[in-house]
Amino acid sequence: VAGKSTHTVKAYSRDVRLFGEWFLMTNGRELTPQRITPIDVREYRSHLLMVKGYQSATVNRKLSSLSALCNWAREEGMIEANPVEGISQAEEERLAPKWLDKNGQYALLRAVQERGKARDEALITLMLNTGLRVSEVSNLKLKDVEMSPRKGTVVVRGGKGGKHRRVPLNVDVRKALQAYLEERGEVEEDDPLFVGQRNGPLQPPGIYYLVKRYAYDARLEEVTPHTLRHTFGKNLVDAGVSLDRVAQLLGHESVDTTRIYTTPSEQDLRSEEHTSE
Repeated sequence: VAGKSTHTVKAYSRDVRLFGEWFLMTNGRELTPQRITPIDVREYRSHLLMVKGYQSATVNRKLSSLSALCNWAREEGMIEANPVEGISQAEEERLAPKWLDKNGQYALLRAVQERGKARDEALITLMLNTGLRVSEVSNLKLKDVEMSPRKGTVVVRGGKGGKHRRVPLNVDVRKALQAYLEERGEVEEDDPLFVGQRNGPLQPPGIYYLVKRYAYDARLEEVTPHTLRHTFGKNLVDAGVSLDRVAQLLGHESVDTTRIYTTPSEQDLRSEEHTSE
């Protein structure tokens, strides 16, 4: 930012700080230039457009600030390449966020059922069928899950804005959770639901890694925990659930955020093209 005005430097600093906050919330790690990947940049671009609702020009300016940081890091020898380079401008990103169609969902679940532990199957099944954010999944405790043979709910405590919400658990989630909890044995209600190393809660980077690993096994590209959240939202809208209810289940503060699931995605447009041929 050499030669830039004080106002521009402040705007750059603010943009980088906000990206750092998003990075920590999404990946569970403090931001350093070495940790930024092109996938992070694409996810952040979608977050700014779809969740924050920023105009394309604003999003592109924020990406430009991030690119300036990465160029500086490259010049300092901290990184070899700028992960922002090659990421398309925001005008092209007005389609709905990426989600998994039914075949993709089955392929992911099949991969984790065939190769994963009971914990991983419970984790992936829960995320696909509840749309919880990575940080919310990591924070779940045993007491947050209520199950009986016929119904179940998960209580999400302290979501965005510190609000609680209850999300129903369908039979697939209940079966997967039951199998996992039976395998775990003796537990206390304040124990983490998903356990990582040293019996602590499974952290966001660990969740991110597991989703990517099973997506790779299923031959699915660019699948992140956020893809599973988008898939849940899209499934609800396709099933005719009202936007108010979808917003409530996803923990959206505004129904306007939820409207992204009514926007045709690349998959929708491709299927329409095949149908009309």
